[in-house]
Amino acid sequence: MNFNGLNEYYKNYLSTVHQNKDKEIKDRLKMYTLERQHIGRYVSSGSVLDVGCSGGYFLNTFDVDSFQCTGVEIGRDAVKEARSKYKVYEGRFANIKIQEKFDLIIFRGVIEHIPYPKTYLNKAISLLNDGGYIYITSTPDSHAVCCDLFKENWNQHEPEAHLMHFNQNHFKKYFNEVSFECVGVEHFYRETPYCNIDSDILKVSEAIKLKNDGKSVNFRSPVFYENMMSLVFKKK
Repeated sequence: MNFNGLNEYYKNYLSTVHQNKDKEIKDRLKMYTLERQHIGRYVSSGSVLDVGCSGGYFLNTFDVDSFQCTGVEIGRDAVKEARSKYKVYEGRFANIKIQEKFDLIIFRGVIEHIPYPKTYLNKAISLLNDGGYIYITSTPDSHAVCCDLFKENWNQHEPEAHLMHFNQNHFKKYFNEVSFECVGVEHFYRETPYCNIDSDILKVSEAIKLKNDGKSVNFRSPVFYENMMSLVFKKK
């Protein structure tokens, strides 16, 4: 997918996909709270930039008395929604001229959607204050057992949207090379609204049996341990 295709894909994504199903909206709100609590262990105030901010829903979890929130977004309908509450830059993050510096830069469910992710990470580093944090969250981790077991039927394998698969070591290596420290790693599962532990384990067990019998796994993986990662990096 090139950038023109990317812009077209996300132009009306907010209204047609992201905010289209009530249960998914409620579940996502619970995840926002969970992931906000996690980054709150490291950052209690300051300036925040949410790259790929959608309608500003994750930014809504930051207290306006303690945080100054800004967003970046390419979807037209999402920009309109987010701008009703926050300063929002429209366009591709790597190409936008931004003068401010930030204490926290967030990539929530974003970096796997980008054709050239290093350009986004490099941009974020250039905009970060000394001692600041980069938060990569709600991002698929290809080290997950379900990724290896289910292959193309892994529930995070979405070729039209997830252009690249990462694992935490990819990010740790990159950030170590630019003098960042990894200070937090989480793989939320049991805490999430998506967890159905008995059903999920039974599906994984069935897939393991099929694999051991030399048969293909022809059904979609469940939500499971280590499917999604939340990583916190601090600028030294």
